[in-house]
Amino acid sequence: MTVEKCKAAALRYVAAAIKTEGQVMDYLKRKEFSADEIQEAVDMLREYSYVDDRKYCCDYYMQGCRKGRGRRRIEQELERKKISRNVIKESLDSFLSEDNPDFGQVMEETGTEKERALDIGKKMLKEQLQAGKPVDKAFFAKIGRRLTSCLLYTSPSPRDRQKSRMPSSA
Repeated sequence: MTVEKCKAAALRYVAAAIKTEGQVMDYLKRKEFSADEIQEAVDMLREYSYVDDRKYCCDYYMQGCRKGRGRRRIEQELERKKISRNVIKESLDSFLSEDNPDFGQVMEETGTEKERALDIGKKMLKEQLQAGKPVDKAFFAKIGRRLTSCLLYTSPSPRDRQKSRMPSSA
């Protein structure tokens, strides 16, 4: 096949949704383009900023935070999207700096782990009362299990560490 066909296929693929370099490479490999053609197409996409893994990481992190996901989970999802660990670490570290206005906005929207856990508990209590079910030891145990599992799958934000009175283990 030709380089032009490879570039056209790559452009069609990224036109549908934002993709990572790794996703584009996998797609083009499945289309049976040669490694040289694939590299040239990815270079062209990078040159025109159609693929930018660092920006993708930051945008994905913001979206994940708004959904209540923790950093560890987001990093694993990014790795599955074929982004190298170095790129993930560098882009998230720069995004999580106090100087980044987007980070401050996300932290204001999502709150601390304690605030999110309290919101989940309030929501569960409201649903329990609306259903006319009793609020007893079994219900409180259910809330405890839910909050424990919720907190296990989210990592503390830098804002949580600032508010904590306990010394950091790092």
